[in-house]
Amino acid sequence: MMIYSLDNLVLREIKALRKALDYLPITGIDAAFIAMLQHKISSQTQEIEEYIKSEEISKQEALKSATQPASEPELKPSQGKKKI
Repeated sequence: MMIYSLDNLVLREIKALRKALDYLPITGIDAAFIAMLQHKISSQTQEIEEYIKSEEISKQEALKSATQPASEPELKPSQGKKKI
């Protein structure tokens, strides 16, 4: 079995293909095939959305750390009492 890929599709295009599968007339043996295809596309869409979300969070965290001023080193309290 040959495996091919649909590279260069953006998330919006993948979602459109998934939505279109809901409107296909399905009969007999095609029902299982279409159901499997719907599941695969839905799973891939979810993975893509999770990846995009995690990338956005990491970008926000990087931006936040880059824009925060450098913190000053903490001063340690002296131990014991000072001699006068």
